[in-house]
Amino acid sequence: MRHFPIINVEPGTPYGMGFHYGRQATDQIRNGLADYRALFAQTSTMTWEEIGTYALSYTPVVKAVDPDLIDEVRGIADGAGVSFADVMILNTRYEITKFPKPHECTSFALLPEATKDGVAYVGQNWDYRVGILDHIVIVHYTMPDDTRIVGVAEAGQVIRNGFNSHGIGLCANNLQSKGDNRGTALPVTFLRRKVLQSRSFEEAKKLLLETKRTVSNNFMLGSAEGHALDFETSPLGTDLIEPASGILTHANHFVVDPTKEALERSPRGDRLYELLAQRRGSIDVPWIIRCLSDHENYPKAICRHPADTTLPMARRSSTVAGIIYNLSEGVAHICAGPSCENEFVAVPL
Repeated sequence: MRHFPIINVEPGTPYGMGFHYGRQATDQIRNGLADYRALFAQTSTMTWEEIGTYALSYTPVVKAVDPDLIDEVRGIADGAGVSFADVMILNTRYEITKFPKPHECTSFALLPEATKDGVAYVGQNWDYRVGILDHIVIVHYTMPDDTRIVGVAEAGQVIRNGFNSHGIGLCANNLQSKGDNRGTALPVTFLRRKVLQSRSFEEAKKLLLETKRTVSNNFMLGSAEGHALDFETSPLGTDLIEPASGILTHANHFVVDPTKEALERSPRGDRLYELLAQRRGSIDVPWIIRCLSDHENYPKAICRHPADTTLPMARRSSTVAGIIYNLSEGVAHICAGPSCENEFVAVPL
């Protein structure tokens, strides 16, 4: 049975925390770099060195927002024995692989009124390429201010999604709009980490609303206090979606303003809402797992399995992780690979 390794990062200087992370995840980081070298050799017109130069162009943008994150990336690189440019590639891979972009992920938030034990959840099926399964890690940060963060990442990334000890949870899924462009703004990986350092729902909301962007992304934000919002963000503006009867779901198309859309509509968000609503008021982790394992509408199902046999296996689309964050009780339930095939492991905050 596959399980993702847990990387424990103790408080210290940003560089020291990064070094500790990189040292523990060396094998996974190097696996990831080898995977992306192979992918970009097949899909990009740029050389690896040119891609590295592009990734490095984001350094001043990140440094202007939070120089500690750049120090942490340098530490990760040194700890793993790879270059700073390599780790910046991993942390900007969303922007690098954006044109064109396949559908990824189905996310949800549940308010206490909809759940069995009156707890709040945020989670998702993370859909991407089969090729990244060998370099996904669970990162457990303890920050110098004692904030704890548990999340999932491609090894070397400062985080992808997660939740923190202040009850803030964040998941994200791909959007692509007609306004997406190759300008430079804060990469979404670094924005997600900033959100997960927030101490309140309002602080996290402000970050998501006010950060400049050049590419689209969907953010599912929730809190243990019973707040949830979905942010459909793009260079064309941000639209908000509120829960309906305590349930909020989203896939990979613009719901509020479909005229922004650059991808075809996905049935997964509506299907997940339909399934969760069947147990409104009594939703629990086993029911969420069952919903995340749903195969209706295959090959566009919530639980994704490789379908396009014309692609090399490493590039085929699949659910690579099932993720449930219990914001009220401080525990994550994480499955490596499709939610229907593997067990969900409990990871305490």
